[in-house]
Formats: sequence, structure tokens, C-alpha cells
Amino acid sequence: MGRAVLKTGKLSTKLVLFGVGGVLAFTAVLAWISFSLESRLMEEKRAATEHVVDVAYSLLEKFAKEAQAGKLTEEAAKKEALDHIRALRYQEKDYFWINDLKPVMIMHPIKPELDGKDLSDFKDPNGKHLFVEFVKVCRDKGAGFVDYLWPKPGFDKPVPKVSYVKLFQPWGWVIGSGIYVDDVKAQANRIRFVFGGIAGGMLMVGLLVTWWIVRTVTRPIYNVVHGLHTGSEQVAAAADQVAQAGQSLAEGSSQQAASIEETSSALEELASMTRQNADNAGQANTIVKESARDIEEATAAMNDLTKAIHAISAASEETQKIIKTIDEIAFQTNLLALNAAVEAARAGEAGAGFAVVADEVRNLAMRAADAARNTAEIIEDTVKKVRECSTMVTRANGAFHKMEGGSRRIGELVAEIAAASSEQAEGIDQINKAVSQLDQVVQQNAAYAEETASASGELQHQAERMKRYVAELQTIVGVSEVTASSEPTRKKEHRKGNGQAVSTAPAGDVPDGREMPAAARRKGVGARLQGGPEAFTDF
Repeated sequence: MGRAVLKTGKLSTKLVLFGVGGVLAFTAVLAWISFSLESRLMEEKRAATEHVVDVAYSLLEKFAKEAQAGKLTEEAAKKEALDHIRALRYQEKDYFWINDLKPVMIMHPIKPELDGKDLSDFKDPNGKHLFVEFVKVCRDKGAGFVDYLWPKPGFDKPVPKVSYVKLFQPWGWVIGSGIYVDDVKAQANRIRFVFGGIAGGMLMVGLLVTWWIVRTVTRPIYNVVHGLHTGSEQVAAAADQVAQAGQSLAEGSSQQAASIEETSSALEELASMTRQNADNAGQANTIVKESARDIEEATAAMNDLTKAIHAISAASEETQKIIKTIDEIAFQTNLLALNAAVEAARAGEAGAGFAVVADEVRNLAMRAADAARNTAEIIEDTVKKVRECSTMVTRANGAFHKMEGGSRRIGELVAEIAAASSEQAEGIDQINKAVSQLDQVVQQNAAYAEETASASGELQHQAERMKRYVAELQTIVGVSEVTASSEPTRKKEHRKGNGQAVSTAPAGDVPDGREMPAAARRKGVGARLQGGPEAFTDF
């Protein structure tokens, strides 16, 4: 039952029990001291009796030495010694007696009627031959204690007594003195009474101090317990929310890491394609430059061809002029041949041969004129064709010039495209590196989020343990279970399909389903903590 009270009892009850137990333990110690004190007092009385007997024994030694020194006779020395010892008292009533080894009483200051009597048959009410026992102890040990019954001075009823006897060998005397046991018991009882009063006072003081401690200690502890209970509930709710947030963060980080990994792969492919485009643009730029050089060479050749055609055209014109001159000469020659034929006809026979020659000359002139006309027509047609060819060469040369400009512009554009592709490839490489670093960061964040979720779970577990400890502390302190009205409601949440959190708190906790503000919750807790005795279990 006591263990059940210590386990399930209230703190105030335990404090009272501990206080009363402490006082009772102190009382038990005092009782043990008081009972052991009787034996200690008896030992001290025995030692004191032994010492006073030694003092009386020293008187016997003194007078025996004086007798041996011749200052006194042995009888006188014995008489002086007896007179001195007879008058000795300690503690007002205690005395000494002397008997011999027979045993015969030598001197008894309280009962002089025993002086000179043989005490061999003297017995106490228990039948103990006490004087024979004195002699026996002195013969065996030289000194010792003997228990027996003997009446106190002024009384006839024997009471327990303890005497110390010692043999004075030179005279054969046994000197002794005793203490009454009831005196020791009376002194011990007086001490026990004092101890009982002290124990009673300590019990009252202990109960008052315990009551004061209960009043001054348990109420703040009750407040602390209620605060711990409320705090444990809030910590548990916060741990739950942190765990959910950590889990969501971990899932989001994992998804983000997967997306970044896909983005990194796409950027690597884009970087590869951009580098390939840059290489192709570079090759195109080389081809365009080679084409530009070929066009330049073709343009130069066309220029040379144009110059040659112009030279041919000029030479054809000069030839045409020469042919005209030949034609004019043939015409003049024909006129001369006609004139010569006329003159030969006039000359008659004499001029017949000259007329033949003139005719042949005229024929040659006509043939030369025909040949000149044919040649002129051919040269004129050739000049016309040369002019057409010159026009075509000029147009072709202009086209080549345009092609050269376009090719140069294309080369410049292709060069710019190649440079831009290179820069774009470098930028994509940098972006890819940044994305790789971002992927590492996201992976670390995911790991940290998982660690946070794990730590949140551990925090939730610790919060549950804290709640159990608070419940045990409530049981120890004796605080009643927190009611539904005073216990802070821990709101539960579940997720809809759209990911929105929906509260499942009891109806009437907070209007319109809104969560109670933290300040209001603290105010409510403070109101309960300051609500007086009705908020706690009385002790």
C-alpha cells in the first residue's frame, strides 16, 4: 500500500509522508539513543563507582604505608582508615563498606548493626550470598562487579544494586561501593521524557514545515506541470506540422532534382547541337571564303576578258577602216581601169593590149571591192557580235561583282553566325555547369530535407515522450487530467486532392474553422494557470 501511495499519490501527500517519515525516523533515532543511553549510563556509573572505590582504596594504602613506616601502629592505622572511609560520601547518599575474607563486616556506615558479624549466610531476597560473592570475586580477580538486591538508605525494601569490590591484600579487607539500578533507570527515564518532548516538538515543527512546503512548492509545480502539458501539446502539433512540411519539402526537392536533371540532359543535347552548328557554320564560312576567292578570280578573269574584247572591238574597227580604205582604193582602181579602157579604146589597136590590162585591173579592182565588202560585212558582223559579247561580259562582270559583294556579305554573316554559335555554345556550357551546380545544391537540399523530415519525426517522437513524461509528472504531482475545455486542441489536417490543407478540429473550437492565433492560445493558457484552485487538484 505504501508503495502504491508513493507511485500514484499526489505530491502533497508524498511530501507530507516524507515529512512525517523524517520526523518519525528522527523519533526512532531518539528512542534508540534513549534506550542505549540507559546502558551507557550504567557503564558510566560502573566506571564512576570503580573510580571512587579506587579513591577509598588509596586511603587504605596511605594508612598502610604509615603503619609500615612506623608512624602509626597497624591497629591505629586501621582505625584511622575506617573513620575516614566511614565519613566518605559521594552523590550525597552513596557510601563505602569494608568486610574481610571470612566474610565478616568490618565497617558499614548505613547499617552499623552489621559491624563484626559473620555474613557468610547473609542473602538477598533472591537467595544470593552477596558477601560470599564479594569475597569470591576478590579472590579470583582481585576486583570486580557483583549484582544483587539491597535496600536504599532510609528504606527497607531491597532494590537492584551493582557494587564494585576490591581486595586490599595487606590487611585482607574487601572495600566496596555500589550504585542503585533504579536511580540509573530514573535518570534514563528523565532523559527519555526530554527526548519525547523534543520529538513531539519536532513532529509539530516538521508537520508545520511540511505543510508550508506543500503550500509554497506544490502550487508552482502545478503551474509548471500545466505549462509543460500545454507546451508538450504545442510542441507535438508543431513537430507534426514540421514533419509534414519536411516531407513535402523532400518530395518537392526530389521532383525539382529530377526536373533539373532532365533540364541538364536537354542542355547537354542543346550544347552538343550548338557546337555542331558552330562547327558547320565554321565550315560554311571556310567554303564561303573559298567561293569568294574563286569569284574574285573569276571577276578578274572577266575583267581581263572584257579588256580583251574591247581590244578586239577596237582592232575590228581599225580593220573595218582599213577595209573601207581598200574598198575606196578598189573603187578608185576600178575608175582608173575604166578610164584606161576608155583611153585604150581611143588608142585603137595600139591600145588593145593596154585595154586588156586595164580590163584585168578593173576585174581585180571589182574582185577586191567584193572581197572588201564581204570582209567589211564579216568584220561588221564580228564587231556587232563583239559589242554584244562585250555587253554580256559587262553584265556578267556586274553580276560577278554583285556575287562577290553577296558572297562577302554571306561570309560576314556566316562568320558572325559561327562566332555567335561559339559564344552560344560557351554560354550553354556555362549554363550547363550552373545547372549541374544547381542540381548538386538541389540534391543537397533534398538530402537536407530528408534529414529535416527524419529530425522532425524524431522531434515528434520526443514530443510524444515528453507528453508521457508530463503525464507521469502529473500523476506524481497529483494534477487531475486536463479537461477538454482547458486542454489545447491539437488540430489535425489532411490533404485534399488539390493539395490544400483542410482542418479537422472539433466544432466550436474556433469560429469559421479558423485556427486560433498564438497570442490567444497563450492568453487562454495563462488564464488557466492563473485560474486559482479550480484549475488544480487540491492537496
